Amino acid sequence: MNNFKDSYIHLRDNRKLSFKSYGDKNENKVIFFHGFGSSASAIHPDTEILDKNNIHFIAVNRPGYGDSTLIEKYTMEDVADDINELLDCKGIQKVSVIGYSAGGLFSQVFTDKYSEKVISLNLVSSAIPLNSKETKKILPSNWKMISYMNRYFPWMSKTFFRKLSQDLTNNLETTIQKSINQMVEEDKRIVNDANLKLVITKGAVEAYHNKGAAVYNDALALCKKITLNKPSSNIKVNIWQGRKDNIWTPSTSMYLREKYTNSTNSFLDDEGHLLYLSQWEEILKKSLC
Repeated sequence: MNNFKDSYIHLRDNRKLSFKSYGDKNENKVIFFHGFGSSASAIHPDTEILDKNNIHFIAVNRPGYGDSTLIEKYTMEDVADDINELLDCKGIQKVSVIGYSAGGLFSQVFTDKYSEKVISLNLVSSAIPLNSKETKKILPSNWKMISYMNRYFPWMSKTFFRKLSQDLTNNLETTIQKSINQMVEEDKRIVNDANLKLVITKGAVEAYHNKGAAVYNDALALCKKITLNKPSSNIKVNIWQGRKDNIWTPSTSMYLREKYTNSTNSFLDDEGHLLYLSQWEEILKKSLC
């Protein structure tokens, strides 16, 4: 990870927006939306892949994650505005968008709001709207619980994330190992790589470092109602899904496939939720096409 540059900008309201970047002089611009309870640090550490594909890569921390300023009561549209401001600051006019897990829903909102700047939308193990009649029946059980708690008993959700933050602070290795033990075998295989385990761990630490408040507010944003329009035909949509994924399941990507009718779909039999790391180069390559 030493090859990635830790940077930030001050937004118009003077908040800090932090991000990791690499390859400023490379031609192809790619922006990455991280997952829930993770951070911009949870990316594949091999920068040779980026150079080989001439990629200028940017992974952005949402509010409270990493060094981004912690705020309350923001929306996914607000995050889209932050990303747009960053692109303007960098002079980036066109970008390929990769959204992983919950970041997939944020990336869809960004693409909907700023479609003129998006070359391709790449949804990897992606979330779908949590507060929607049409997705209610296919939401995975853990996300149904998160959605219910945040809408009706937010104090329970806040307490839960604060407790997880304490566990990570006081017993990092034990807490990470407990999470690994709950993974499907396909994801455990990926975490067996020490370098990949390191970035996953760093992502969790940077997510929960402020007593879980960033994750709590992120959950509140995810649970708000949104309306997404059909993307422009000029935007290529690629969907990636592991058939063994038990976080965002194949049924959720089937929903996305029906929504984005002209998308290309990669449903991989021997992959779980962490396929964004095992298939990193292929995802990047496809995002540029």
